[in-house]
Amino acid sequence: MNPSLGPVAEELLDIFESSFDEIFLSNADGIVVLVNSACERNYGMPSSHLIGKHVKDLEKMGIFYPSATLKVIEKKQPIELFQTTNSGRYLHVRTQPVFNEHGELKSVISYSRDLTELMHLRHKIEEMEDQLASYKKEWNEPLEVEGLISKSASMERVLSTVRKVAKVNTTVLLLGETGVGKSKIVRAIHQLSPRRDRVFNDINCAALPEQLIESELFGYEGGTFTGAFREGKKGLIELSNGGTLFLDEIGELSLQAQSKLLHVLQEKQIRPVGGQKPISLDIRIIAATNKNLAKMAEEGTFRRDLYYRLNVVPIHIPPLRERKEDIVPLVYHFLDHFNKLYDQEVRFSPKVLEAFIHHEWKGNIRELENMVERLVVTNDQIVTIEDLPPEMIETDLVRKGNTLPEILEDVEKRVVQQAYEQYESTYKVAEVLGISQSSAMRKVRKYIERVEGDEGRRERVKKGFIEG
Repeated sequence: MNPSLGPVAEELLDIFESSFDEIFLSNADGIVVLVNSACERNYGMPSSHLIGKHVKDLEKMGIFYPSATLKVIEKKQPIELFQTTNSGRYLHVRTQPVFNEHGELKSVISYSRDLTELMHLRHKIEEMEDQLASYKKEWNEPLEVEGLISKSASMERVLSTVRKVAKVNTTVLLLGETGVGKSKIVRAIHQLSPRRDRVFNDINCAALPEQLIESELFGYEGGTFTGAFREGKKGLIELSNGGTLFLDEIGELSLQAQSKLLHVLQEKQIRPVGGQKPISLDIRIIAATNKNLAKMAEEGTFRRDLYYRLNVVPIHIPPLRERKEDIVPLVYHFLDHFNKLYDQEVRFSPKVLEAFIHHEWKGNIRELENMVERLVVTNDQIVTIEDLPPEMIETDLVRKGNTLPEILEDVEKRVVQQAYEQYESTYKVAEVLGISQSSAMRKVRKYIERVEGDEGRRERVKKGFIEG
């Protein structure tokens, strides 16, 4: 070698070794001639274990796959591909043939860049996109049964039960607060049942005067009452024969009417007021109430035997405040409905949706529906927090505009403080809140001790309330 080229060759070697990319040189036969230190990082072995070996043997050993060098030797042209290594890395390989002055292949040189982290990131992004698509599908396509929308686990259990009982003729008793959607549940049961093409009647027992309930339910023969129809009148039970009858607010029935209804459920027969001949029935009765029938039965204001006859399949519909996951899907459902109904294009700001989530909704779904309708007809385009009625923004958390993590932390703080004030023992706090004792200790330190300071902590340790 010319001495004048010594420093140049040394510089080239430094560049070769310090290259971020792997440089992999083999001869025309595929024997490895030279590699830089990046190869050791990619393949997890010293470069001396690579030099002198055939790339085909290295491929068979699983050191890398596929071999770009073999493809270049075969095709005599540059090639670019992705390669995996025995250490689980992903390489982007660009391989170039080198020819002599006679056009014969002299050597093959490969440049490989480690894309492992990028590939992992890509896979993670793809997983997140798939998960996001799944969430978006669930969000845009909430579980719906004839107007019933739900994303909460509690309501999914309710709807699962609805689908099961709809197929059979058993008596169902719906329990829940006013406005939770009991009437929609009943209609869903009827629509999913074999009676879907038959008659469906409903009556609110609380809306009729007591003296009319019996005649409305059981009917009467002609001449039974002064001023009544001469030919008599069929009651709703008889008119529902073959179909479904929904008795809403059944807790309002008089004891006399309860006795006659019990006979209908037991004997599958009805006798109109003043009538002598019983009428056979094929009818499904579904009842609903917002009262505690079990307690009423204990107190004697509701027949115990009728309660047990109705309580074959009780379905409790939780209030909206206990299933906040359903609020936003319901809001969008009603918003879309009223926008179409009133030819509007109203939208709610994120702060408005947050206020909806934190509102108590004592009137449940009915109150929510009325509120959405009110906002649609009284606003144009975007509804902001200022457009809400005072009762919707009275909560400090919403008015301050806290983020959801801040809100959750505030709620956790209040619960821990309340529990600790009552029991003054991390062991008892852990038991009551259903968390580990170590977790209870951390939360007490976080929410109580940092407020009380060292003096308060020493006092509690002295009393044995917390660990020293």
